[in-house]
Amino acid sequence: MAAINRPLPGVQRGIPVPFGFGPINWWIVGALGVFAVGALLPVLQNSGATSRGFDVQRLQGDETRLNSDIRVVESEVASLTSLNRITQRAAEIGLGPAIAPYYVTVDEPGPSPAKVPSEYLPGPAPKGGQPDPWWRSLLSWVPLGK
Repeated sequence: MAAINRPLPGVQRGIPVPFGFGPINWWIVGALGVFAVGALLPVLQNSGATSRGFDVQRLQGDETRLNSDIRVVESEVASLTSLNRITQRAAEIGLGPAIAPYYVTVDEPGPSPAKVPSEYLPGPAPKGGQPDPWWRSLLSWVPLGK
């Protein structure tokens, strides 16, 4: 028995369709694609806005938690720097008020030039002489050609 690679006459394969589709109209396919993208965009935007909203809520919770931690640390620092606590701690380690202070005098001059910040140094000496007349300040406003 030999097999021939062709259909038998009178035998149809598949489902018979009474009408034909014809060629594909790419304008309709493109319009359907644009419509599908337009329908999906609001869904995607809403999803993005929702996820950003959850992120904002999480960050606000983190900020609130950090602010409360800062307040706790500030209160601890305030209690540790109170004068009563410092006096009590000094007494615990054997420190007390000074009975007779020692004064040290230094007879050596400091370095030259003085290594002092400029805001503590004396300013420039004022210029001596007469101030400029009033008409000179007016002439400085008048543009003279170059």
